[in-house]
Amino acid sequence: MNDTAINDTASLRAEVLALLLEPLGIDAIAGPASLERLAKDVEAVAKACGCADLPPSGTTLHWISEAVAACVEEQELVRLARARSRALTRSEARALQELMRLEGLRPHLQALEGVTAEALRADLAAVALAERVLPGVLEQCRRADQGWPEEIWRSIFEIDVDRAVTDLSRHRRGSRQAAGARELVLKHSVSTARDLQNRDLVTRLEKVRDFIVAKESYEAVLSAQPEWWRWLGPDARFRFRADRRDALVWAIGARDIGAVSGSTLEMLADSNVRAVIEQGIVTVPVRTTASPAAPAMSSAARLVTGLPAVASRTDISELRALESYYAQDVELFDRVAAAMDARRTEPDLRAALESLVDELTDSFGVVDASRSAYRDIQSALWVEVEPHLQRTSYSAHATENEPLVGVISRIGALERELRDALRDMPAVRGKLVVAIAGRTKSGKTTLRKALTRDADRTGIGRGAHRTTRETSAFELGSVTYLDTPGVAAKDDDFDAQRARDACDNADAVIWNYADTLRDEESAELQRLLLSGKPLLAVVNVKRRVIEPGRLQLFAKCPEREFRSASGHAVRIEQVSKAVGVAPPVILAVHAGAAHEALSTADSELGDRAFRASRLPELEQSLAQLLAERAIPLRAVRLAEGVRAPLAAFHDRVIEELPQVGLALGELERSAPSQQAALLEAIRIAGQNTRDCLEVRRHHAKEELSGVVPSLGGVDHAQRWSDFITGLELEVFASILEREIEQEIRKRQRVLRAWESAAERQDDERLHVRQRPDTTVRRRIAVAAEGAGTAILGSFAARGIPKKLAADTTRGKVAMVTVGYLLDVVVGVAKAFSREIDRAEQAKHEWTGETAAEAEAKLDELFDRIDARLARIVDDTTARVGAQFQEQSADISRTRERYEQLRRLQWAVWSALDSIDLVLVRRLLDLAGGDPAAIRSVRRTPGVELRVWTEACRIAEVRACLQTQLVNVLTERIEICSDSTSPVDATGSRGASEGKTDG
Repeated sequence: MNDTAINDTASLRAEVLALLLEPLGIDAIAGPASLERLAKDVEAVAKACGCADLPPSGTTLHWISEAVAACVEEQELVRLARARSRALTRSEARALQELMRLEGLRPHLQALEGVTAEALRADLAAVALAERVLPGVLEQCRRADQGWPEEIWRSIFEIDVDRAVTDLSRHRRGSRQAAGARELVLKHSVSTARDLQNRDLVTRLEKVRDFIVAKESYEAVLSAQPEWWRWLGPDARFRFRADRRDALVWAIGARDIGAVSGSTLEMLADSNVRAVIEQGIVTVPVRTTASPAAPAMSSAARLVTGLPAVASRTDISELRALESYYAQDVELFDRVAAAMDARRTEPDLRAALESLVDELTDSFGVVDASRSAYRDIQSALWVEVEPHLQRTSYSAHATENEPLVGVISRIGALERELRDALRDMPAVRGKLVVAIAGRTKSGKTTLRKALTRDADRTGIGRGAHRTTRETSAFELGSVTYLDTPGVAAKDDDFDAQRARDACDNADAVIWNYADTLRDEESAELQRLLLSGKPLLAVVNVKRRVIEPGRLQLFAKCPEREFRSASGHAVRIEQVSKAVGVAPPVILAVHAGAAHEALSTADSELGDRAFRASRLPELEQSLAQLLAERAIPLRAVRLAEGVRAPLAAFHDRVIEELPQVGLALGELERSAPSQQAALLEAIRIAGQNTRDCLEVRRHHAKEELSGVVPSLGGVDHAQRWSDFITGLELEVFASILEREIEQEIRKRQRVLRAWESAAERQDDERLHVRQRPDTTVRRRIAVAAEGAGTAILGSFAARGIPKKLAADTTRGKVAMVTVGYLLDVVVGVAKAFSREIDRAEQAKHEWTGETAAEAEAKLDELFDRIDARLARIVDDTTARVGAQFQEQSADISRTRERYEQLRRLQWAVWSALDSIDLVLVRRLLDLAGGDPAAIRSVRRTPGVELRVWTEACRIAEVRACLQTQLVNVLTERIEICSDSTSPVDATGSRGASEGKTDG
């Protein structure tokens, strides 16, 4: 359809006037001139009736300007998107407008580059899990990165790290293995690293090993989680992308609070959409906030909600022309709006306005006053729903409880569906739309040209080749005709689908019957009959009358050409009977003769041939069909447009809300016992770990006796460090954290990251004095040297020559000398013994002192680990307690939202019943019955409509509804007496038990 032809400035004027006059049932089909005259009459009547509290001039102008600005923004965004090869649908353009007005979008645009739709659909619980796991893993990577030359990272994975660490640790001095390991490392490093000692290389290699383990664990985390975790992942050098996490949390928050509708946020996964947003922020005068709240005046509210829908496909110049036109006559519009709002409370004004409506002439009959009731129901429901859909804040702990997050997300999804169900009101329709459908080469284009009095033969098919491949629109008075492609073509080429779409969007259908009825076109005809669409079946006589003689013969004896039409009419009636519906109006028409009559030179012959073609009867039957069925059913379709999303939401609530209630109740019941069980599990895990630590302390002290003798030397610090490292004290904190985490996970809970382990302090080294030298060789040498010096000194003191001892002739002197020598030797032996005793005593004193110092240092280390374990237990206990306390508040808030949703469920239920009641009463009125006979209506899931009326009027109501227009709403109807309650004991939307008659 040509949107420009339909939505021109005159049509926009009619739409605006129809929106204001909608409570009177006025349709835009009346045309802008008639509606302007009626609006002026309404203003005069309002003044004559003394309508109080008339608004100052310009009250509604602001809302028109807002709507025009919204349409301009939408068109600019569509233009920008098209420039980037991104075609936007109307709903996508609206969604893009929502995004650009969304608070907080601009600072997150850059971080959203590369985002996936899965990331935006992720839940807050998963975000919290990522926040807990990823930073801890990345922190290990960052710590391992410290202190290593930059160049080594290029070839780090070529180093056999494990073997190099083992060789350098065991052989720190100049062994071959240590040298080989050192060369293995240094060939991957820089030359300056050669100055490092082996112990420094071991420290660096241990950090490299930590880095490799951390990287492998990080990759394991990513491979085990959904793909969107990589969107959260780190960039170069393992820096965590906190901006992306923040952007994801923002997007999920905007989704959960209902700031945007449906899957609007998923558009951010499209790079072209982000580019349009960024470009639009600069080039398009987009308002950063949405339009103000709907005005108090219901007429102004109709303008706010209705105008964007009817004007969104109009170009900017026509929109500005409408705005200028409205501004010139704003006083008239304001008076009309005030009169429409006051008619409910002013009986005299209401009566006067109804008489004006009766005077409004229209070629298609009286107006339908029921349509405004549907809008009133929707507006009333919106007023009731909107205050309950406010943003609700939750604590940070809410995101750490997976079941609670699931409940919150499901409630948020239902609230978003309710917003979507109420967001858009169906637009006021303009001209009536009639689709011309039928089999390929059945003469549809010829019929169109005859209806529009177009004598041109262009586009009329010749032979077997079809010419109409796309739906085209043409206008005739207050009707827009759609010339559709044919169905049942051999190669199809989507022609049938285009024709089907045009028929579904039309107010009525002219079915052009050809010589036969193939299976494909029979199926399409059955579909149209079952849909309740107003249908006019035209048996098109196709005998060629191009020559003047044939045309004259036809004008003289037209019955000869229509002789076979009765058989075709019987075939259409058989198809209707097969699907169980009343047959449509069937007319035999010679469209070719009517078209040739337009171009013949003989005007008299043309008039006779045109009348003989029966085209005037077709136009008359069509006008009657439109007046009796198409116009009323337009209001029915409008009501269905309002009702369908509400019904979808209600069905979803019926399915979801009981499960949500059960889950929420389980959370409320299980929270205290869960808290007690979790705290007890944490206490037991802490006690068990500390008991294991005490056992390790006992074993360490037993091993200390074998370690102390090796201390006090050159490699004292390394030996003590190796002993402490071998105790693996740090593993106890990890074990405790892991056990606590397992207990938390068993209960489907999440806690934030643990505190990082403290770096080893310098005071962990054992400070002892140097070990005394107690070797036997040294002690003997010292004693011998002392003994020789003592002997020589004794000889000198006695005056005995040193050679005297060798003189045998002087025996007496020799004996004296030996005596003295023995005394000296005995003294020396005693001195040697005392020296040994002193050495042993020094050794025992050093050993005892060192053992005491080592045991004290060992106790200090174990006490420190024990204190850390206690802190972990206390910290976890406090965090769990705070989490459960916050969870209790979160559950209370969630319970409040749940109860609000339950109350809104009944409001939606009531709105659905009200819409159905207006619909059925309107249909009964059209069928000639009394609308007041129907007391209540309920449409059950499926295809059944139940109507409650007085027992004495059941036959009357059934006769009217089951013979006319019932298939518009449902395939089956049941008439119930008032003694049967419309609401059953369970409160579900189903038929109640009781006496029925159908």
